[in-house]
Amino acid sequence: MTNNNLLPEKAVFNRSNPSVNMTLKEAASYVACSPRKLRDLVLTRRVKHARVGSKIVIRREWLDAFLEKGGAR
Repeated sequence: MTNNNLLPEKAVFNRSNPSVNMTLKEAASYVACSPRKLRDLVLTRRVKHARVGSKIVIRREWLDAFLEKGGAR
């Protein structure tokens, strides 16, 4: 028998205090685009990223630099 009250709440991304390292989904929320669009930008090397195994990780400072250069224009 499990107690559902012990399960953690679903994590909600807070743009006002984003973590330093973000998943693709969190990073897409941060730059206000779809995860698919951001993945395309990563695969074409327009957004700096790192991989941890098969996961894409993007640092907040890399996204800020991307946005300062004009984003996905």
